[in-house]
Amino acid sequence: MPIVTHLHGGANTEESDGYAEAWYLPDARDIPRGYARVGSFYDEFATKSVAQFGVPWEPGEAVFHYANRNRASTLWFHDHTLGVTRLNVYAGMSGFYLLRGGPSDLEAGILPEPAPRLGDPPGTHYYEIPIVIQDRSFRTGGGLFYPSSRALFDGFKGPYAPDSDIAPTWNPEHFGNTMVTNGRTWPVLSVEPRRYRLRFLNGCNTRALILKIVTDPLAHRPVPAKLALWQVGSDGGFLPTPTQREQLLLAPAERADIVVDFTSLPVGTELYLINEGPDAVFSGGTVGTDYPAANPKTTGQVMKFVVKPLVTADTSTPPARLTLPRFEPLGMAQHTRRVCLNELASARLPGVRPREVMLGTFGAQGKPIPLGWADPITENPAAGSTEIWELHNLTADAHPIHIHEVQFQVIDRQTLPVGVRRPPDAGERGLKDTVLAYPHEITRVKVYFGQAGRYMWHCHILEHEDNEMMRPFRVGPA
Repeated sequence: MPIVTHLHGGANTEESDGYAEAWYLPDARDIPRGYARVGSFYDEFATKSVAQFGVPWEPGEAVFHYANRNRASTLWFHDHTLGVTRLNVYAGMSGFYLLRGGPSDLEAGILPEPAPRLGDPPGTHYYEIPIVIQDRSFRTGGGLFYPSSRALFDGFKGPYAPDSDIAPTWNPEHFGNTMVTNGRTWPVLSVEPRRYRLRFLNGCNTRALILKIVTDPLAHRPVPAKLALWQVGSDGGFLPTPTQREQLLLAPAERADIVVDFTSLPVGTELYLINEGPDAVFSGGTVGTDYPAANPKTTGQVMKFVVKPLVTADTSTPPARLTLPRFEPLGMAQHTRRVCLNELASARLPGVRPREVMLGTFGAQGKPIPLGWADPITENPAAGSTEIWELHNLTADAHPIHIHEVQFQVIDRQTLPVGVRRPPDAGERGLKDTVLAYPHEITRVKVYFGQAGRYMWHCHILEHEDNEMMRPFRVGPA
């Protein structure tokens, strides 16, 4: 399979960003004659990288250089190959990339630590734990199952292209029936009666998560939370202030830095991290009223906590008393840019939708213009500029929108056409690189474009991204 690695949330030069058309194949002997071994931007970026860093790219590899200029934050990496990102990530190509230190971090000992590190001796006790949550389906023999057509999505069994305009292998969304946490199905974590720092990542292809810690994982939804989730950070590092939450909404690719206090629980207590998001694409609303929760027996459970005896004293600061690093908001914007999110139905088969999902811009009289990956670039901010992007979601789904190379601020949301503006959620008041754009709403973000280059913005529902809901943009002169 082709591959190109993207450091999600990183501020990197274009040749190290993981551009979707800079993929490459392994240096294998069995590639058939006539097959392309690299994507259309691989050679250009290889030349630029060698000129800048002096390290050649050998066949079957790319050498990326990460400047690590971000604030201390929870980043992650994943494959980003054009058209097959959903398959490569589903197969396991993803992982954490944690940045520490500098003025945007806290001094050692203020938050729970240590975190897992290579070379730790057996039996090391960890109090900072990265947790990636994914949904998967498995065959009876243990291999991964991924649908080969959209028949499981909406029952459509053809005709496919070329006898219609419906792609034969694209599945509009995919929801696994098994929850996998750090590579294990429904794991159990032993915790001491003390505080823990849990760094959550939603690594699902499509599924939005609504996380809670409860006593009964099978209880009728919504379930009252047993422990608070103190959020101290989001995609781009620490928030301005800690915020106490009963539940945590995470769209695909979003991260949250959470402190959970198990101090008051007696040894032997069993608690569960559950998911009250739907077994379908998320569109907003309230569980039990606007949508049914995930199956409590399967996708409604994530992992289990069991309280064991205290091993070491907890010297970390209670989250309610934390003073987080100073947050510097972005400066004044010089330009406002209107873009749109679109869903296209089949032009040949009545009632069959979506045919594809697309980003786009607006034309005369405010008419939306859906655009594909190969259409000319329409977003071309100047290097060093700050812009407001208005994301007009014209579809019935909530889409997690990711803009490469930047961390942005969420300004507000507004229902279409002229609703009242509402401020961002408390957990969105720091820096973000992925924002949930709700259906039939405008989501506004303020973006600083710090370096020139060719990058991408897209929906992070990977099935959407792989069928046209992704666009290139260019910072600086075209």
